[in-house]
This record gives sequence, structure tokens and C-alpha cells, in this order.
Amino acid sequence: MKIEAIAHGTGIIVDAIDKGASFAIDLKVKAMARLLEDEKGIKAGDKTAKDIAKRVLKFFGYEYGLEIKTESEIPPDKGFGEKEAISVATALSVLGALAKKYGAINELRIDKYLRGQFLIIDEKIVDKKGIIDLCVNSGVQFDRASASLYGGFIIANNKKREILRRGEMESLHAVILIPKGLEGVNANKSSFKNELELAWNEALRGNLYTAMRLNSLLYGNKNAKKMLDAGALTVSRSREGGVIALSRGEDKIADIVNSVKREGKILVQRVINTEAKILVKPKKVVKIREFLELKGDQEFNWL
Repeated sequence: MKIEAIAHGTGIIVDAIDKGASFAIDLKVKAMARLLEDEKGIKAGDKTAKDIAKRVLKFFGYEYGLEIKTESEIPPDKGFGEKEAISVATALSVLGALAKKYGAINELRIDKYLRGQFLIIDEKIVDKKGIIDLCVNSGVQFDRASASLYGGFIIANNKKREILRRGEMESLHAVILIPKGLEGVNANKSSFKNELELAWNEALRGNLYTAMRLNSLLYGNKNAKKMLDAGALTVSRSREGGVIALSRGEDKIADIVNSVKREGKILVQRVINTEAKILVKPKKVVKIREFLELKGDQEFNWL
């Protein structure tokens, strides 16, 4: 049986030294996992997906063969969190395949509006923080993997792998500029160490839009400035050159698009507060009281 999972791309709020803040956008990666019980090795076209799948199987002590396929809507190598989304979607699809065979994929219903998936493998609940830790390796940032998994915004200490603040974004339009050429930032982050620390502290206080503007303008990006001048609420600028302008109303979108339409391809999307998930119906819907009574002696992070 194949199990599919989706995770979302991300934009940058602040990219500081050892610290970061990100938010999710509605460009997704879908991963499909299928256990090959009579084989060994992992069949995958994407190196990131293969590495993550190997880590998940090793962590749970399984030596099955595995087939992994991924499909991505996220423009590659432009700083929109494709690697993090591939990592999260792959981890969830493999975990889902294991849970389907050796446990359950359930839904925790906290109240009328708040609910989410949780997995049981070998009679143990899979810790969500543990999923992120499995995803974070070379080239995958903790804050961006967290935003891809949880949706909304995340402010984190990447070195310590600690989420310091999490929440939902406003319902905003996202005008995404994919620049034509290589427009990555050449400046070393250490050149702006103090300024980036100020921007990150603004994000930690909840001033996300101010932090985003500071982070973007520190590198003197002309496209970010054009989009701000055209009426964007704020802009997110990645080190790889991609820019995301956020707007509350549709009336600003045309002006923002026109300001940079000659600079590259443009997508109009939304920010998103939806969690990454496995695309199956839950085996059981569990209410919070029942969940708290489940047996277990390990720490569990829901966040």
C-alpha cells in the first residue's frame, strides 16, 4: 500500500546566525512511500527524500526496502523552502507507511476547531518534535522545516533546535517573484550580525512584518524595494534571490505584480496556517481527555 503526505513551502521572516523565523505558503510537495517488504534499499529519484527515508527507517529499526516518489510545486533553488518541504513530506509518508502496518494514524480532536494527526508505531506515539529532528540535516533549516510541518509562523533557535514562538499568520495574499537569473546574496551574514539580531528580536516580540522588511532590505535588494513601494504590506527576501510580497487586499496585487513583472516569473498564492499531513482517513478520532490517558513514559511535544 502506498501512503501519500503533503508539506508546504516557506518564506523567510529573518535568517540570522543560528536563529531563524519563517512562515508557510500554499505551494506544496507531495511524497509517496511504499514499503517493499521483500527487498532492501531505497528507490528514490530525489537525494533529499532518499536521505530522510533512510533516517526514518534507521530510527525505528526497520530494514525494509522502500520506494519514494515526490512531486513539487515549489520553484527549486530560489529560497522557498523546497528542501524542507521535501524532507517533511517524505518523513510523514514513511512514518505513515510504518504506522499503517505497525500502529495507527489517528486524529486528536482538542476542541471544535483544533485538531491534528498523531501516529502510533509499535505502541508508541510519534513525537512531532522528533519528526522535525529527523528532517534537519545539512541544508535543511530547523525553523523552515518546523514552519513546513506546523503551518503559520515559527520563530526558532536553530542551533539549539528550539521553537520559541509559533502562531497563525493573517489571511494574506503572497505575490512570489522567481527571478530570471542568479540573484543570490553574496554578503556574509556575519557582516550584518547585529542588525539581523535586531530583526530577529522584532520577530520574537511579534512584529513579524517589521522584521521581514528589515531582513529583506539589509541586503539592498531592488525588487523587494519595488514591491514595497508598490503597496506591499511587507516582503520576504531569500538569500537565493526569491522574493515574496504580502498583501491584505486583492486591490494591491496588480500594482505589486506590475512593479517587478520584467524581473522574472510571478506566482500569486496565499500564506497558509494548515499543518503538513498524511493523506489518509484517521483510524480513530481521539478526544483530548482520552489522549492524555494513553499509556506512555516518554515526553511528547504537540506544540
